[in-house]
Amino acid sequence: MRMRHERLSLEDLELVRSIGTSGSLAGAVKALDVDHSSAFRRLAAIESRTGAALFRRSRRGYTPTDAGELVIVAAQRILADAEGLQRQLAGGDSRAEGRIRITVPDTLMRVTAGMCAAFVAAHPALRCDLVVANAFSSLQQRDVDVALRASTLPPDGLSAKRLGPIATAAYAPVGEKRGAALPAGRWIGFDETLSHLSSARWLREHVPDAAIAMRVNALPAALAACQAGIGRALLPAYFGDAADGLKRLPTALPDIRTDLWFATHPDLRRSARVRLLREFAADWLPARVAGI
Repeated sequence: MRMRHERLSLEDLELVRSIGTSGSLAGAVKALDVDHSSAFRRLAAIESRTGAALFRRSRRGYTPTDAGELVIVAAQRILADAEGLQRQLAGGDSRAEGRIRITVPDTLMRVTAGMCAAFVAAHPALRCDLVVANAFSSLQQRDVDVALRASTLPPDGLSAKRLGPIATAAYAPVGEKRGAALPAGRWIGFDETLSHLSSARWLREHVPDAAIAMRVNALPAALAACQAGIGRALLPAYFGDAADGLKRLPTALPDIRTDLWFATHPDLRRSARVRLLREFAADWLPARVAGI
């Protein structure tokens, strides 16, 4: 009598792929937003069904076995095909209803939430979900539909529309007594993770290292450090102007240039939902990030 093997589901393949990508079960649980014990039991069931151990467990994490590498490669291919099909179907959807998942950087949360409220008021059959992240990778995996990003260049491999310039301004703590002209004073600098920012380049070119009072790896941290009186900070004007405890310095900084981009996967660019949001964002956002 032939033994019958149960097929692996897309959810099974997604779990194996995620463990392989993160190198740990905990990383996969966090990425997939699932229960740790359920994921542990599911992996055990997958290995039982396949008749092979897919990962070697150690204190350093989960390392794929030869069988695990085989499944991971197949999972990447199968899931890419499934996600591509889903994007194509969504891209051809002419219905102006349902949910749109938007990923935004942490500094844009407040502005984007305001845009979403106005957008849903204009289109009651639609809903917006916000995912705070600073990378475009989730668009490729179909975790989100749209990304709003600040960048000097359009993102590679995506359908992108430039919405307009983002003004950057210099801010000082309200307690700073003397308004010395730029670039004098103590400053909040950026570590290597933010070295690509045009504001980071400005600091490197105009502010000596000895004047950097603190380095941070996120713009909200720069704002908090400025509020605490540690030093001056370069911030998007829409972000700094809305914060308490800061005063915007009057000097214009035209050489700090950043644009706001509306990006989506090419398969989704014709989706009715995405098209409506793109047109709404192009009308609603530019004046609110221009810093006038």
